[in-house]
Amino acid sequence: MECKKVKFYKEIYEPIQYVVIVARYKDSFIFCKHKNRKTYELPGGHVEENESIFQAAARELKEETGALNYTLDFISYYSYGAYGALFYANVKELGKLEFEIESLLFQDYMPIDLTYPLIQPRLFHYVVQNAPIVFGSNYKRMVAGALYKACLNSPELHRNAVRKAREYNATTPEELEKRKDIIKSTFGSTKNNFYIEPTIKMDYGFNIHIGENFYANFDCVFLDVAPIIFGDNVFVAPRCCFYTAGHPIDADIRNEELEYGYPIRVGSNVWFGGSVVVNPGVTIGSNVVIGSGSVVTKDIPDGVVACGNPCKVIREIDLEDKEIWEKRKKNFLIENF
Repeated sequence: MECKKVKFYKEIYEPIQYVVIVARYKDSFIFCKHKNRKTYELPGGHVEENESIFQAAARELKEETGALNYTLDFISYYSYGAYGALFYANVKELGKLEFEIESLLFQDYMPIDLTYPLIQPRLFHYVVQNAPIVFGSNYKRMVAGALYKACLNSPELHRNAVRKAREYNATTPEELEKRKDIIKSTFGSTKNNFYIEPTIKMDYGFNIHIGENFYANFDCVFLDVAPIIFGDNVFVAPRCCFYTAGHPIDADIRNEELEYGYPIRVGSNVWFGGSVVVNPGVTIGSNVVIGSGSVVTKDIPDGVVACGNPCKVIREIDLEDKEIWEKRKKNFLIENF
C-alpha cells in the first residue's frame, strides 16, 4: 500500500476532469474555505461539459475567490487518479464571495489544515517552482518553496532561533514551565500539552507547528526553512531529523548559494523510531509507525508501518494489532498500581 503519486505533463491526450489554480493577491497566496468545512484548499474544481480548461479555470477562480481582474497562465497538466490542468493566477481585484466559499485565507505558504494534504502541496510547489512569480521579499520566497538565498534574510531570524535553542538546552529538569514558555514563544504554533527533551536544534523556529500531546526525545533537529507541521499525538524518538531544506542538483546554481525549502506534514497518532530522517516535501499520514533508522523520501499513507532506506510501507495496521495491544493493556491493569 503506497501513496498515489502526483505526476506532471507538458502534453496529454486524456480527458481533463479538474482544474486547480494557485492564485496570488497583493503578495500573498489565496486559499479557500468551503462552507461546512474546517480546512482550506486551492481554488479549483470540475471541468464542465463543453468547457475548455481555460474557461473552467476562469469560472472556478471567480466562483471560489471572487476574482474580478486577473491574469491566468497555464502551467502544466497533472494526474492523481484523474487528470487535471494546473494554472497560476495573478489577481488584481477581488469581489464578493457568492457561491460555496465561506471565507478566504491570505498567507505566504499552504495552510496547516488542508482538505487535500496528499495532492495540493505538490501542485502548489510545482507552480511556485515553475511560474514567474514576483515575491515581495527573499523571506517570502523561502517559506513558499521558491529558490532563495539564506544570506539575504535578516540574520536575526536565524540567530534568534539559535539563542532560543541554547536557552532551552541549558534549562534544568525542574524548569518545566520555562521550557514550555520558550517553545511557545519560538514555534509557529503549539497546543497545550507537549514536551521536548533537550537538546533541540532548529533553523528558525517559527516554521514549526506542533499539535496536542506532542513529544520529542533527545537531540532532534528541525531544519524549518519551510513549515514542519505535526498533528496530535505524535511521538518522536531520539535523534530524529526533519529537513525541509534542499539544494539544486546543478552544481553551478548550487554554488551561487541558491537553495529551497519544501514543507513536511505529519498527521495525528504517529510514532517515529530513533534516528529517522524525513526529507523535504514529505507528507506522512495519520496512525503511522516509522521504524528506526528510516530515511523517508516519499509520502506515507494512513494506517501503516513503514521503514527502511528509502522508507517503504511494510504492512497495514489492522484489527489484530489492536487486539494484541488491548490484551497486553489488560495484563498491565491487573497490577492495579
